[in-house]
Amino acid sequence: MLEKIGQPGFETLSKPDDVALKILDLALAENDELTVFEVGVGVGATTKPIAEKMNNKGALVLFSRSNDVESLAADLLALGYTNIDARWGSQNKTYSGYHFDLALAVQSGALTKVDFAYVDGGHVFHLDAPTTCILKEICSVGGYLVFDDWYWSLGASPTLSPDINAATARDYDSAQIEASHVRMVCEIFLDRDKRYKRLMLEKGTAVYQRIAQ
Repeated sequence: MLEKIGQPGFETLSKPDDVALKILDLALAENDELTVFEVGVGVGATTKPIAEKMNNKGALVLFSRSNDVESLAADLLALGYTNIDARWGSQNKTYSGYHFDLALAVQSGALTKVDFAYVDGGHVFHLDAPTTCILKEICSVGGYLVFDDWYWSLGASPTLSPDINAATARDYDSAQIEASHVRMVCEIFLDRDKRYKRLMLEKGTAVYQRIAQ
């Protein structure tokens, strides 16, 4: 997986999220045994520096398609990182996704808390709304929820715009195509929750901290 970083066709996915990494540094300064979730792994451009910063302490739990999770976990293991939890990859089915695998993990008791979650997945409401509802309940007090692509929309996507991808026009209505789904999710489920404070919105990445039980 990591070999795709910087290769043609993966330019956008090859840029690590500097805002997320900056916030991770703050979290690690307070506790170096964090439970970290990455939801949507891309080609591992942000995963690799997260693993480097964690330095084999705590646990790095990956959520994405199973092939991507397994490939990335193998690459990280080859680099010497042994704190990777790769159990929660989703199948390549129409209604499969990280939202459901996260729910299964929490329901079973296999995962009970998160100290830092970085969400850079499908950026659509039906995936990220349930994911956020679960994450905000298991996030530790003082923990961080970080969301990439606040401004992203299907309509503005260079690969999913209905002008380019006919499936988008077939599967989504005009309001869904125009909306910034990540922003909608955050404004509904986090901005209205008094347990959370939005710390910043920088370079399209939104950072929330849980401030109360």
